[in-house]
Amino acid sequence: MVIKQVRRKLYEYIVEEIGLRILKGDYKIGETLPNEDTLSKELDISRGVLREATKVLTQKGLIRTRPKIGTQVTERSEWNLFDPEVLTWKLQIEDKSTFLKEVTEVRRIIESEAARYAAERADAEAIAKIRARLDDMLRFLASPEDYNYETYLTKDMAFHSAVMDASNNELLSQIAFTMRQAVYTARQLDIQAPEIHLQSMDLHEAIYKAISTHAPQAAYHASQEMFDQVWQYIPEDYI
Repeated sequence: MVIKQVRRKLYEYIVEEIGLRILKGDYKIGETLPNEDTLSKELDISRGVLREATKVLTQKGLIRTRPKIGTQVTERSEWNLFDPEVLTWKLQIEDKSTFLKEVTEVRRIIESEAARYAAERADAEAIAKIRARLDDMLRFLASPEDYNYETYLTKDMAFHSAVMDASNNELLSQIAFTMRQAVYTARQLDIQAPEIHLQSMDLHEAIYKAISTHAPQAAYHASQEMFDQVWQYIPEDYI
């Protein structure tokens, strides 16, 4: 089997380089970036490539271009911290425990509410999909000799995505998807012991049962308890 590798365009590397500089504080908030000629020479790129990168960084809320002033770094409150790339950059430069705790806090709020809505709104098809995703996880964890953390995480994300879809709120589902992508990016930092994942299956079952029986409060509390368990196993320090 041939695995295709996605080739990044040059401007995407420049987006990451400048984005990281901004998040690190090399370019400070309110500061004007070097002019186009200076920055192009420093990064050894054409002005066209730099302009493409500037457009992307503007969309992410990290910079704005003002006539007669130049390109300025915006206030942190304007940054799109839910952007998958920005989340990845935060992971690279910030304390890893803090990053995972922040992501877990947001997921706990969003996904628990989504589980509540799913219990109110899910139809038979949505419930069957959640059950299928849960059974897939259980089958996978039943064979410890075949355990692979990345595979497990993919199956876990599929389960939670099915719950989010059952909430019938597209915006809520999209935010939660972005947060789960952040966890996927940080997978080398997350819980990797299969026995811990097995412990969480009872709570996954509880979420499914509450949704399938249309018990909103039970779904909410089971989801909250699951994220409490996740929090318990976030390491305080990384090597």
